[in-house]
Amino acid sequence: MKKQNVNNEKINAENTENDCNLLTTAEWKEIKAERVSPKEMAKKLVKLLRPNRPDYLYLKQVFKHTRQMLEVNVEKSRKRLPELLTDQELVAFYEAVWNARNTSHLVMIKLLIYTGIRNAELTNIQIKDVDLTNCTVRIEQGKGRKDRYVLFPISFRGELAQYVEKQKRGSAKFLFESNRLGAFSTRRIRQIIKEYSDGSGIEKRVYPHLFRHQIIR
Repeated sequence: MKKQNVNNEKINAENTENDCNLLTTAEWKEIKAERVSPKEMAKKLVKLLRPNRPDYLYLKQVFKHTRQMLEVNVEKSRKRLPELLTDQELVAFYEAVWNARNTSHLVMIKLLIYTGIRNAELTNIQIKDVDLTNCTVRIEQGKGRKDRYVLFPISFRGELAQYVEKQKRGSAKFLFESNRLGAFSTRRIRQIIKEYSDGSGIEKRVYPHLFRHQIIR
């Protein structure tokens, strides 16, 4: 009798699974719409969790075990390779920068292209971080809060030295400063790159991080 009940339960489970597979997309949407909203569910969880005075690590473990018990896998986002610029597009971009005759922008973009440093790292470079003797730039508290050095080509040293000297005469603290004598924002650097990209007629999206994939030595 006990064996018969187990068999019946298996059959019912299989039938339920088959019924789910037969549901239309519209029916699935209706079922999902009836679920408690994430915010309301969070309120319910807060009532359960608050007496335990949870911190970040405690919550992290709770939801880790919750996902495992519910057999919910973390969805990994697909990483797409950026669309690099062709040689012709690079030349057109560089010519747009050169023709603008803005020394600060020219040195900034060359440093991006030669070193592949991140946008946020570029904004934080100070005059003292530039080592012209060893052709290096010190990056303090970069990604992962780590310090490191990046190299730039010796052919760029003379131009960079002239620019550094100019910044020192103006009592600048940062390598690249706005008219307000403060460091450029990451948003402003993105704008600068886009302006030159638009001016060169490039249809692809050009942004600071792109040069991490297209370093020129």
